Amino acid sequence: MTAGALSAADVFAPARAFNWLRADGDALLWTETRPAQARTVVVRWEPGAEPVDLTPPGRSSSNIVGYGGIPYGVAPDGEVLLCDSEDQRVHSVRRGVAVTPAAPGKSVRWSDFVVSGEHVYAVREQHHDDGRIANELVRVRLDGAGDPVVLDGGHDFVGSPRVSPDGARIAWITWDHPQMPWDGTQLWTADVTPGGIAPAALVAGSTGESVLEPTWAPDGELLFLSDRTGWWNVYQDGAAEPVVGMESDMGGPVWFLGLRSLDVFADGRLVVKWTIDGVEHLGVRHPDGRLDEIATPYTQFVSPTVVGDRIAVIAAGYRHAPAVVLLDPATGGTGEVVRDNGTVAPETVAVPEAITYPTTDGAVAHAFWYPPTVPVDGPPPLIVNCHGGPTGHVVPVLDLRQQYWTSRGYGYLELNFRGSSGYGRAYREALEGTWGVVDVDDAVAGAEYLVAKGLADGSRLVVRGLSGGGWLTLCAMAFRDVFAAGGSMNGVADAYKMATDTHKFESRYLDSLIGPLPEAKELYAERSPVTAAEHITAPLILLQGEADHVVPADQAEAIAVVLRERGVEHEHHVYAGEGHLFAKAENLVHALEAERDFYARVLAAAGSSAPEGGAR
Repeated sequence: MTAGALSAADVFAPARAFNWLRADGDALLWTETRPAQARTVVVRWEPGAEPVDLTPPGRSSSNIVGYGGIPYGVAPDGEVLLCDSEDQRVHSVRRGVAVTPAAPGKSVRWSDFVVSGEHVYAVREQHHDDGRIANELVRVRLDGAGDPVVLDGGHDFVGSPRVSPDGARIAWITWDHPQMPWDGTQLWTADVTPGGIAPAALVAGSTGESVLEPTWAPDGELLFLSDRTGWWNVYQDGAAEPVVGMESDMGGPVWFLGLRSLDVFADGRLVVKWTIDGVEHLGVRHPDGRLDEIATPYTQFVSPTVVGDRIAVIAAGYRHAPAVVLLDPATGGTGEVVRDNGTVAPETVAVPEAITYPTTDGAVAHAFWYPPTVPVDGPPPLIVNCHGGPTGHVVPVLDLRQQYWTSRGYGYLELNFRGSSGYGRAYREALEGTWGVVDVDDAVAGAEYLVAKGLADGSRLVVRGLSGGGWLTLCAMAFRDVFAAGGSMNGVADAYKMATDTHKFESRYLDSLIGPLPEAKELYAERSPVTAAEHITAPLILLQGEADHVVPADQAEAIAVVLRERGVEHEHHVYAGEGHLFAKAENLVHALEAERDFYARVLAAAGSSAPEGGAR
């Protein structure tokens, strides 16, 4: 093994990953996903004390509404409500009782719930016996008495219920097929009544405007994000111009319910974040309009949350693994680290470089380049990593998954291909109707760009990705002849099957990415890697979760069958009990080691030398 190379066990040794940070007075709550335990736990921290688990031992706090969302809520008096992953019911930690009614199996699911007075407002996803799935805004009593009251059941999707500080008004967003929430949403408000809510009023949004994150200021003013100018900026209800406006995205796509990008101090100052060239920035907007950036070493800020005069955030940077930190906006710096994730950084860290490179149609694409951290004889082999979504993006932070490869002599290119978020609406929409074409163009162009600069060996190029990134990988392997090997993790192989056999949230996603059905059925076949699988000649490894309901396991199997019949070198690993995102540490380790050994073996035949494989 190369000296200093990380092992797969090193990569997944960190004890926890963080999400869903919220405040309760001076206390903080967040979730920790713990691969070694294969569960997610809600944690509470108070100043001067150690963090305490609120999720009972042996249980997990998560929900399965779409891709999921925030699985807990906090009442004004500190009572915490948790969603239990086994029964999907919402339970009171203090009283030890279920707040939501029982339902057979996991047919009723809850997410993004907030407490106001005697009630809990939540998104409910109900799976009916006839196959119909209803996503509704509902209200239940905090004591669990009575039946849930449906407040909005007239849309395909609802999200972000937020109650005003005085409890008198509620705001929420909706969207309908075929829109995805980054295409177009609508923001509504209504007065709260004893029986539910008064007739709703439309605040903002349309099929061509994405409005997100309704946020009530302490004085009762309603703030939200809108991309009506082509960038997600902060607006106030009733104002035509943004409160904070710039050519930068200040929010991100709603893959999960409950995302937070802004918060408000008691004195009216706003906490906002924005993205420039793929790097996130955090700042404070003052009532006079001044925006002060907080100077920190971090490049990502998740769930910024006001705590007194400070800002709590899940922060990460080039040399800083994700941690829960408290920042003083006046001084910045690394802040007070409340909880780190247990990462031990390697002695030498590959620091990413943001690159913008030319691609097809006279356009440009974006990526982050991580050079090898060990000496290499000549240009190194290159891994081109393609994020999922495809409406997502990568941020340059210390992630041992990249360092694993760079510590073995690989160069690593993290793509933010056209269609990625974080670069404005026009860049997102560049993938409309062209999925499987321009994203693949960008992967090829990125690899060729580095080869031309002498930074990568053109005979040892690898393309890999998860989910939508797996689709890009399979398309590149089937329709191009550039990459010496590929790795698909839960990748889409059959676009038509994906559109007709996936979960409700993504069931119309491909309308915009390829075209509406049934009119575009032939185009779906033309674009799908499974249709052209006989053209795959380079070695390919397929890693698949057996219980994946987003991209079912038969998609990878269809590719593997063709490769077996044609004698193409490949591996096909199916992991029992794993879904779309692997959760068990042993499976994560096995999958990474399988990839490493596979690439080492096949690249040895493609170049004069290859990174070592077998040693753990």
